Amino acid sequence: MKQLDARVADPIDHQRRLLISDLSIVLVAVIWGSTYVVMQVVGHSLPVMAFLALRFLCSLPVIAVMGWRSLRTLTAHEVRSGAVFGTLLFGVLACETAGVRFTSAANAGFLITVSVVLIPLFEWVLFRRRYHALVYVATLCGLAGCGLLSLAHGFRPQLGDLIILAAALIRGFQITLFGRGSTRGAPQSLVNITFVEFVMVSLLAGLSSAAFETGVPGRIAGLGGSTWLLIVYLGVLGTSFAFFAQLRSARIGGSARVGIILSTEPVFAAVFAVLLAGESLGPVQIAGGLLIVGAAFVGRLMTGREAKPARRAEVSGSTRPGG
Repeated sequence: MKQLDARVADPIDHQRRLLISDLSIVLVAVIWGSTYVVMQVVGHSLPVMAFLALRFLCSLPVIAVMGWRSLRTLTAHEVRSGAVFGTLLFGVLACETAGVRFTSAANAGFLITVSVVLIPLFEWVLFRRRYHALVYVATLCGLAGCGLLSLAHGFRPQLGDLIILAAALIRGFQITLFGRGSTRGAPQSLVNITFVEFVMVSLLAGLSSAAFETGVPGRIAGLGGSTWLLIVYLGVLGTSFAFFAQLRSARIGGSARVGIILSTEPVFAAVFAVLLAGESLGPVQIAGGLLIVGAAFVGRLMTGREAKPARRAEVSGSTRPGG
């Protein structure tokens, strides 16, 4: 009620904050769009798990400093929730980081967005929640776009496309569970859960690297300054900044508005792929990408209108750290 009164009392100030909020989310979409090219570049120097571990180790100090007030009240329930979602997030990012090495950055950016259009299907199958028929039409359009992208280079899908689709499936499942959990039980701090998630990804990636990857210490020691800069860029801006920007913007404009703006991420991924990686987009890829982006936009818009307010201390939704 106080927030509503503030908007009525000073609508100009609210519009200014809303504009700044929207611009910050556009910046997040731009950063996330660039991560696929960045992962390809860093992939030449580091194996998958070592790269993930370093990326999230870079993000943890920022989360700890920015969220220290909330972290002082960390509960056992938040630790358990963070551990579960962190394990799922590790699966998403491991598949993304590996998959982008075997497909184009543009395809990766488009295909990971399929997770958005899969959420209504997960909610229908798991929780019997139904949306407007247009949402399911959008889902079918998104899957059709996925098929066009996967078959853009012939009738045999690329290995990387299949790995990215696996990441999209896990991500859609993660977001569905997170949204369901945010409406039940005692309120939890999104900052605390996310911090535990990031710690979990760091631990799982570090342990996996130690167990399955060889020569990692030497390769880390041999990293150049530009590679370290890219890793820090992904950790600080692509992970920590993206999280806090989403959290602040969702409080100002609502999570549905944030989600709709973030649906532009694959467009920026395609732009960076063409400008920085020298990739080219054929007519089939463009058609598939447009179908996926359009489906994600419609799905975000329709599900956002139908969603009920969550009983949480903070905003509910996904905190995917991009790329």
